[in-house]
Amino acid sequence: MCGVLISEQDNEKLRNLGVKDSKLLTKEKREEIFEYLTKTHKHQTVIVDVGEVDDAVNGNNGLNLNWLEATKTADIINELKPDKAIIDLPSNNKETYHQFLLNLMKNKKMEIVLEHKADINYISVAAASIIAKVTRDREIEKIKKKIGVDFGSGYMSDPKTSEFLEKYHEKHRDIFRKSWMPYQKITDKKFQSKLGDFSKFVDEGKPEHKEMIEKLKILEDFGYKFIDTSTEHEHVRMKGDCTITLYKNGKLLVQGKEEHKKAVEKILNKKNKE
Repeated sequence: MCGVLISEQDNEKLRNLGVKDSKLLTKEKREEIFEYLTKTHKHQTVIVDVGEVDDAVNGNNGLNLNWLEATKTADIINELKPDKAIIDLPSNNKETYHQFLLNLMKNKKMEIVLEHKADINYISVAAASIIAKVTRDREIEKIKKKIGVDFGSGYMSDPKTSEFLEKYHEKHRDIFRKSWMPYQKITDKKFQSKLGDFSKFVDEGKPEHKEMIEKLKILEDFGYKFIDTSTEHEHVRMKGDCTITLYKNGKLLVQGKEEHKKAVEKILNKKNKE
């Protein structure tokens, strides 16, 4: 997100320079205007990380995406201290958004203009959108260099990005917004596939293994989860307060603190009596 400080008399000059909504410009033109704006105008850019976005989507700390955006907008405005702030409005409830934003502003008397598609209608907001877009694209390039994979633009309309998500969503899970719908769809599909594989795996096991697995399932009510096995000799693993391994030879190993091991044994013994 970005804010740029522009005097009203500069509007015509910037318009002649080609400043418009960043989506309407070529990459080369955005880069050219970015270099000019960042050298000639005071600006403030905020990079919001994936964790903050996920927290907002999940409603943590009383936030949602609109409130998160308002919070970052207020940070930018408080830093730039303009006489007037023109803001691209993300919310359908203009009055509520305005009040939330105003509560975060240091200058309560500042003139605030909130408008949908402000990046199309106002040169100053268009200028900010250009700085934000170029900054975003450069951050994407940094991630590519860090992980050593070219995943394209980072937008799902790009086949490279789509393929990267499919192939690397587990290996590089820290770079993805977990609330991002494409990420959720692919992880849900993977989870359902694992459930199917697990059911087939249980069905194909030895009768004594099936019986023990049924007993182990009761531990899911106590926070335990089935996890991938780590060696070819393991039949099933569970993770919770303890690590529980059922080997292919039928041996059951419970590893953890003594108190937790006793709790597992008690639960399993109770299941045996039933």
